[in-house]
Amino acid sequence: MRRILLRFMAAILMAFSTVSIAAYAQQTVIAGNNSNGEEYSYFYDVENKNPILLDTVLLRINYLKNFVVDTIENTRVQEMSTLELGRKISKFYNRQYFMADSLLQVGPSAEAIRLLYENISYPLTFFETFYQNYPAGKLTVSGRILTQYLLYEEDMPKIDWTLRDSTKELLGITCFQAVCSFRGRDYTAWYTPEIPSMSGPWKFSGLPGLILEVYDSRNEYRFTAHSIYRTGCRIYMPDKDYLKTNRRKFEQAQRLLIEHPTAANSLYMGNSAWKALTLKVMNFIMRYNFLETE
Repeated sequence: MRRILLRFMAAILMAFSTVSIAAYAQQTVIAGNNSNGEEYSYFYDVENKNPILLDTVLLRINYLKNFVVDTIENTRVQEMSTLELGRKISKFYNRQYFMADSLLQVGPSAEAIRLLYENISYPLTFFETFYQNYPAGKLTVSGRILTQYLLYEEDMPKIDWTLRDSTKELLGITCFQAVCSFRGRDYTAWYTPEIPSMSGPWKFSGLPGLILEVYDSRNEYRFTAHSIYRTGCRIYMPDKDYLKTNRRKFEQAQRLLIEHPTAANSLYMGNSAWKALTLKVMNFIMRYNFLETE
């Protein structure tokens, strides 16, 4: 991918030298300097009093996501994501963002938030959450560009899987192989009929069992189940003032944030207080590798 200049403050890098917290209305900004002396700022909600109850969690699966963020330098990073399986609905989200958002509900120190991100060395540009079969037969995706929440719906993807006879064990569970092509990449998945859910990480679904591992043919993205456990928690969706859009426009907003942060700032910053904060922009060079390439 071509070299691009990424200038935006909605990021936290791996190490910090100074950290501060300021609150505006119902949001908090965590700001400071990373180990290179660059300024950063990231926005968090501190209240969500009326989340929308969608379902009850039957199983929770943590996936280790290993992926390439820079295809020229072959820079790989790892992060943990979580899939919550309900009776009818599943929810997939970034675990660090969920934990930081939850901690801020009870007012922790900036240090507690920093520790969640100490191993992340790339700009955190977006935080999507994926709701499979919500509403029925649909995939709902929410995300945020700077302080603006966005949401789009699409039909549940019809993935043309080809089942194979190969097997292997993951977490002590026998899994079977399946392959497909989906939105610009060729994938291999390992699923288990022992957990009769047609769900999986990200947007993957449609196999006769839960997907425990999936990776593309270039090994640029890999999701591998790290742990599985039962819980009686609920599946919630934050009740936000979402800007409703479609998948193409959502992707355009993501690219705008990376390639033209000043333009993104004018469109997706909620008020003048936040706009003033983004005048101190950070320069970071990378070639971002999107999961969907078509």
